[in-house]
Amino acid sequence: VDLNQFFAAVEIRDNPALRGKPLIVGGNAIDRGIVTTATYEARRYGISSGMALSEAAKLCPHGVFITPTFHKYADASRRVREILVEFTDRAEMVSIDEACLDVTDVVWGYTSPEALGREIQKRIREQVGITASIGAGANRTVAKMASGMKKPEGFVYLPPSKVMAVYGPMEVSELIGVGRSTTRLLTNLGIRTIGDLANYPVAVLEQHMGKRGRELQQLARGGGRDIVVPSDELPDEKSVSHETTFYQDIKDVEVLKGRLSLLCEKVARRMRAARLAGRVVTIRIRYHGFETYQHQHKYARFLSLESDIFVAACALLDEQYEKGRPVRLIGIGVSELCPMAKQSQQELFGGPSATEKKLAEICDEVRGRYGDHMLEFGTSMLSPRSSNRRSGNSGMGVSPFRFDGMNG
Repeated sequence: VDLNQFFAAVEIRDNPALRGKPLIVGGNAIDRGIVTTATYEARRYGISSGMALSEAAKLCPHGVFITPTFHKYADASRRVREILVEFTDRAEMVSIDEACLDVTDVVWGYTSPEALGREIQKRIREQVGITASIGAGANRTVAKMASGMKKPEGFVYLPPSKVMAVYGPMEVSELIGVGRSTTRLLTNLGIRTIGDLANYPVAVLEQHMGKRGRELQQLARGGGRDIVVPSDELPDEKSVSHETTFYQDIKDVEVLKGRLSLLCEKVARRMRAARLAGRVVTIRIRYHGFETYQHQHKYARFLSLESDIFVAACALLDEQYEKGRPVRLIGIGVSELCPMAKQSQQELFGGPSATEKKLAEICDEVRGRYGDHMLEFGTSMLSPRSSNRRSGNSGMGVSPFRFDGMNG
């Protein structure tokens, strides 16, 4: 179930005067943010999600630009989920505007899969005031592909007998899981359609792509995962990440590390609040031209302190960053999470000391009581600051701190 132009649809629902206009949700045209959603009228001008607002303004100068109101979107998403679980308890919210349903046990109560899909669409339209496109198939990938074939508010069912006939002539870039870099690689191998990929020698694919080659061929042949996990059965966190877009592009490595230290603090606090630690640290860099790179490293022990995450982040930055190149966005994430209660064994191999753990807990308590920025790492003083960062701090000063090991 894919909610059509979701953010924009909610805004139009609440302000019908916006209907039929090239609406762009993301912020003002002069902001350095990105487009989160654009209506179909705006997409005719080449505007797409993830595009810079400034670029969207050039393509569609007469467009209507509005700032997102996320509490409204969260409420609409919640109401949609409440509708979906009335049809089946096997309903998984994949994102705020997308859900996957296992209707194997309930579809038999309807005259056809389409009858069930149309009833779901009707309920969403009448009770939430927005529309949804629905795809059905033998697994998640086929259903997801089908949901995008007739928009808005379309329904497409692809039974196994019809998958290859529909998939075959489609461009390989349209297959779920195939991005720009993978498309280039496949094109260099002479693979231009999903049908080409389905029939390509798997040994050659594995030679160039490893096991990923076999996995993509299975998807091209209509394969995919069919397990749907309800939200209440999902782990609380799969990964924890934070990122920031700079008001002005940054070239100074020390300034980038200053911002990383702030992001590492946020990530570490969320992890400690959830009693989690992780082994994989990932850094994300987006340059001035929107070229984005990710670089990660897996550690032998689990990390939960900002000092450890910061050291890892700086090492990744030194390896990945092209010095002197303007950076628009930087982010840090930790994945392969595990509950702290399961990690006592790792302390034998150089884990954080009791003093470091206690210091982190005290800092969390101070920030929770007096504000996030009452205590900071000294390196964060190098980070660019927003104009309102110090507002509302009751005149109290900021006390930078460090402890051995935070800079490696």
